[in-house]
Amino acid sequence: MAESIDLTQQALNALASSGLGNDSPAEAFVIGYQAGWRQAVDLCIEIETRLNNEENTDEVPQD
Repeated sequence: MAESIDLTQQALNALASSGLGNDSPAEAFVIGYQAGWRQAVDLCIEIETRLNNEENTDEVPQD
């Protein structure tokens, strides 16, 4: 079975790496929203890739 994805840790890492320190609240919101959206899409792609890989390894070759 594939390893689980730690969503909480991913969220904390994204927040820490966003660099929101000197931005206005509105700018910080938009930057945070965009970063979160990008990471959510990346997570969806990773999940889909893992599922596709599992499906491909479960298939039995037919002659």
